[in-house]
Amino acid sequence: MDKLAGLEDAFKKTKVLFMTTYGEKKTSRQMTNYNTNPYVQLWFPTEKDTQKVKDIEKNNAITLTFPGENRGEFYEIEGEASFASDEEVTAKWEWWWLYWHPAQKDRFWFPREHDERRVIINVKPVKAKLVKR
Repeated sequence: MDKLAGLEDAFKKTKVLFMTTYGEKKTSRQMTNYNTNPYVQLWFPTEKDTQKVKDIEKNNAITLTFPGENRGEFYEIEGEASFASDEEVTAKWEWWWLYWHPAQKDRFWFPREHDERRVIINVKPVKAKLVKR
């Protein structure tokens, strides 16, 4: 993906973005952004029994949308989604949970075994653009 002015700075500031999938219909939902570099493979933890996973199984096209620097500007990253291996899901899931509950780190033991409900959506960025409305 070619570099786009302002994209990386705006992406680093974005804690929540919109993920759009294209299954039976176009569906957008908020996703927590743990990523800092929009030019490498991105990842988003979720559970398998969700509409976004069903949509990706039918059509792996994804659009990620987040605010630009100026009012009325948004960046869009078009990408190709895939699902992480069971090993990657197991390795990343504990980190993801403790991100939300950092005070529990010393008190909480997170079982590292594979859990069939968990999945990580990987997104390969393909194209980015700035949209002005």
